[in-house]
Amino acid sequence: MRRFLSLLLPLSLGLVLTATSCDPDAPGDGSGNDAGTEVPDAGGDAGSDADAGSDAGTPDGGDDAGTEEPGDPCTASDPQPSSCTYGSYCGSSSTCQTVRAPTCGNFSKFPVSWDPATSTGPVTYAAELLSLAADTANCPSTLPTRFRIRIRAYSPSGALPTTVSELSTVFSYVNPNGSYLSDSGQFSDIVTSGDLKNTEFVVSNCVADQPTVNLGFYFEGGNGLCQPVSK
Repeated sequence: MRRFLSLLLPLSLGLVLTATSCDPDAPGDGSGNDAGTEVPDAGGDAGSDADAGSDAGTPDGGDDAGTEEPGDPCTASDPQPSSCTYGSYCGSSSTCQTVRAPTCGNFSKFPVSWDPATSTGPVTYAAELLSLAADTANCPSTLPTRFRIRIRAYSPSGALPTTVSELSTVFSYVNPNGSYLSDSGQFSDIVTSGDLKNTEFVVSNCVADQPTVNLGFYFEGGNGLCQPVSK
């Protein structure tokens, strides 16, 4: 992915977040650092996070990336996708659920090519909103609201990231305008299973003050996930 410096935000952990925005039409480009103009809603802030989340591999615990509907039975206590096929996950009803397609506007400007019949990348299947509130201490006045959301994903082939630096090379937060952030400062609380096939982590960024915002998330080579959140 091509990234360039756009905003420096102080973190409550004493770190400095470098929020980067990139070419919205190039989700699979390289990692060069090209200088450019600031994207208005591409600010981000990792901030502090006291809770480390549940163990990676638990099947549910947040808002699923699909609609709960009748499906093949699966074991909810198993690591994802349990006995479900690639592109599905074991939902809270202990039935296999198909991951929903990313239909929000974020991905009309940041196109993602993913087909469960032919793709092999990580599957992002759930997003749990932890908070969406004003944060004047860590966010700029133009982007005064900060969200914190826990993402869950699996990869049948393994090799999922275990550090924020590794995660920043393969995972992006996609803004409603199609720009994206793939900076390590927005990530925290990574819990990855020993076989590297299941992971969960917290994404935190600053956004414009509005009642509802569409959040987008993308694992390189995998599916895009839309998640609307409201105050």
